[in-house]
Amino acid sequence: MKDLAKLKNSARKRLRTIYNFILDLKPRKPFIPSYCQELNEIRQKALQRSPTNDHLVTLFIESVIMQPKLIVELGVARGGSTFVFKRVAQLTRAKIISVDIKDCSDASSFKDWIFIHMDDIEFAKDFKDWCINNNIVPKIDILFIDTSHYYNHTVQEIAHYFPLLSDKAKVFLHDTNLGNFFFRKDGSLDLGWDNDRGVIRALEDYFHKTFNEKKPFTDIIDGWLIKHDPYCCGFTILEKLALPS
Repeated sequence: MKDLAKLKNSARKRLRTIYNFILDLKPRKPFIPSYCQELNEIRQKALQRSPTNDHLVTLFIESVIMQPKLIVELGVARGGSTFVFKRVAQLTRAKIISVDIKDCSDASSFKDWIFIHMDDIEFAKDFKDWCINNNIVPKIDILFIDTSHYYNHTVQEIAHYFPLLSDKAKVFLHDTNLGNFFFRKDGSLDLGWDNDRGVIRALEDYFHKTFNEKKPFTDIIDGWLIKHDPYCCGFTILEKLALPS
């Protein structure tokens, strides 16, 4: 069985290499700089193909618009989202708290970045006291979730962190369209894995509605604006709306 799995994985990698080689024979669109240095840096990073590169500019724009004071990032991994949030914080004077069960303490040297080497659910239980002890208002303006991508874990993250959100909060969830392969907006192909719709299924439970994560969609449910991008493993944005009661 292990040998068969290795053969399948090797075949998937060869398929990806051949497909992207043919795609790259076509010229890419030229990079057009903006007047914002931070945005230029993020656009440059987004040219490097990764599981999140299609969403980095969106993450930056959506975050800067709301002028956050506290950003909480669950899952650091390669530091792509941390790279973005540093530049958001530079413009908005926000503090960033990043939580990961792995040691990612070298992901950034930004002065207002705090790394917590801990299970994110356990940290949530002490979040308010921890914030008070560190002179931080315990209200999350931006919550980024990109951790295990498993259903049960995502359900727990929603249950523990949503009550900690501020009245104007935005929540970003990556890997809401995860499968054995995924496509980027430039047409390139890469390898994913089947998480049994873990993240999007947890959102379906929370909103009591079925979503088609294979296609882009926008919806408003229970005071939340929901925007979904199916490319690059899927990226879903939840924004609290100030609706009249």
